Amino acid sequence: MINLFYLAVEEAGGGFGISSDILGSNLINLVIVIGLLVVYGGKFVGNILTERRNRITEEIKEAEERAKTAAKALAEAKENLSQAQAKAKQIKATAQETAKTTREQILAQGQKEIERMKATAVQELDSERAKVVTELKRTIAVLALQKAEQDLQDRLNDDIQGKLISRAVEQLGG
Repeated sequence: MINLFYLAVEEAGGGFGISSDILGSNLINLVIVIGLLVVYGGKFVGNILTERRNRITEEIKEAEERAKTAAKALAEAKENLSQAQAKAKQIKATAQETAKTTREQILAQGQKEIERMKATAVQELDSERAKVVTELKRTIAVLALQKAEQDLQDRLNDDIQGKLISRAVEQLGG
């Protein structure tokens, strides 16, 4: 390797110059550039790579935290959804029960109203019947009295009237 270095530095005649061996000189130049990069650029490139690795690590951590947060939010949303569904079922069941109870109350109230109306109608019919019966009795009594009076006037003469009065006086006076 030392011979290669001398080829790049010395010319055959004893001074500096361009070497006609292109492959050898390119190889030497490449080794020099890589050596300089390793010596002087190693820290710079290392710092860049370390900084990049740190950023990637932080971004991964942030992504993991966002994923955890999103998973937690999803679990909470699912829990809220299940609670809302349970509450909706409960509200629906309560509404159905209330509707059933209300329906039964309305039917019972309607039945009571029908019974009351029937009772009122029977009472009114009985009252009307009693009025009619009373009116018929009064009319019959008036007609009977008129008929009796007429019969008495037709049958009663002065002779019979005198006998009736005498008999009534005897019974009273004795």
